[in-house]
Amino acid sequence: MTNRKQLRGIIRSVLKETKLRTYMKDWDDNILHMPTKIKMDKKEDGVWIPVEVSTRDFAELRNDPDYRPRNNSAADAFRDFKESEPFLRDVKIAIKRKSYAPSYDDFKETLIYGDPFAINTARGHKPDILKKGVRIVIDSFSENEKNKMVQNIKDNFKKEKRFSQSFADKLDSLSQSQLIDLYLDEKGEYYSVSSEEFGRRMGLDVSGASANPEHAKKVAIADFVRKIWSEMDYWINSGYSSISFGFSDDDKKNVKAAVEFLKEELSKQYPEIHFVVYDTSEGGKNKIVISKTKPELEKPTRKKNKSK
Repeated sequence: MTNRKQLRGIIRSVLKETKLRTYMKDWDDNILHMPTKIKMDKKEDGVWIPVEVSTRDFAELRNDPDYRPRNNSAADAFRDFKESEPFLRDVKIAIKRKSYAPSYDDFKETLIYGDPFAINTARGHKPDILKKGVRIVIDSFSENEKNKMVQNIKDNFKKEKRFSQSFADKLDSLSQSQLIDLYLDEKGEYYSVSSEEFGRRMGLDVSGASANPEHAKKVAIADFVRKIWSEMDYWINSGYSSISFGFSDDDKKNVKAAVEFLKEELSKQYPEIHFVVYDTSEGGKNKIVISKTKPELEKPTRKKNKSK
């Protein structure tokens, strides 16, 4: 019997599906269960005792009055969430342990099909470090999966009308590694919303974003959707008839903030895009549909869209 994943593959490969699928995913406990711990203090009999908690536990404890960041300092609490080496080390550990979180399979499918994607995490690593983490994930794929990914990357780039014929011709001369790097550079966005780089780029104070990331994550969502929208003409000219945006997160507060933001603002600002949120807080995937895209994308002026 054909399962749902196989059916999606048939639709994409055989029927040449024309929907552009874009995805934005949280990292910890959404793509991978990372072994990185958050350093906190717990109040016991009026005394603060040092403890370490997982990211999953932190999602529940971050507003508990009996817990606080280590020494009441976000910098102390999230030190391992900003430095490069612990992240890359823990990605390798998580993959070796097969510590896959609810959105891992979907993320893997996104990469294999060469779809545009974004990472939206409360971590404070430099964007390039997040990209290296994604590359580690890809390196764990089977050779057959990587070959399929590379073919899809080439097909997608050749389909897009923005690129010259000479660029398309050069794709066939690139190695597997070069094509994957090209895809990660061109089709990936990396938002570490408590990083100094993100703060400078977005003009935000990110000093408390690691502990309370809801607002910063909404800014990242808006930036990625705006990027997809700014390229609408390219997608239409390349033969895509509809566009979807999916966001997934395991933190209930981030999910709630994203649902409200997409419903009240972005779905009205970009009615042509189909918005979906996946809540992975319970260990599964709860799909929340925000808005439905029109059957066919048209080529109206920006002004006409805004007046709808």
